[in-house]
Amino acid sequence: MNGRIRPGGVWRHSLRPGWVIALALGLSGCGFALGTHYHLPRSLTPLALVTPDPNGYLALALRERLERSGFAVVSVQKTHAAILTVQKAFVLSRILAVNGQGEPAEYLLSYHVRFTLLKGDQTILPPTTLRIRKTYFYLPLATLAMTSQAYNLTRSLESKAARLILLRLSAPHLLQSAPTHNPTPNPRP
Repeated sequence: MNGRIRPGGVWRHSLRPGWVIALALGLSGCGFALGTHYHLPRSLTPLALVTPDPNGYLALALRERLERSGFAVVSVQKTHAAILTVQKAFVLSRILAVNGQGEPAEYLLSYHVRFTLLKGDQTILPPTTLRIRKTYFYLPLATLAMTSQAYNLTRSLESKAARLILLRLSAPHLLQSAPTHNPTPNPRP
């Protein structure tokens, strides 16, 4: 290099941080997040998870995200456990548009999930329903690809529902309404 600066060398090194920042802003703008950590109230530990399908994708996504946030998911029989109950979870599919031959051209997938949170005999979060929707186009000549796309979209909606449920549980108002493990006894009059 004999002490000379290469042409463009200064610019190349000064643009790297700009590219990294632009990439990070672009990914965060589209909803991409590396491992979201949920700030759930510690008064909800231990937490039991009850779902219609304990081995379904929604239950697995909830369990994994809870454990990643430091919560141990326990059985319902555990005393003093808060219970997150998913009462209903289902997908509805509706045709939005048809093509010139009368075949479906666009679908609307709608994922509905209803859940509640209890701690002992106290309702921390009353029954709440989330509805998440996504449209997709259907190509009649690529039936296998369209079936795969619908399956992947359903998994994506279930993953988003798990994220939204945990964000709802980490709302600040739950910190005030959640009972603690050792409630102080009321003094007798």
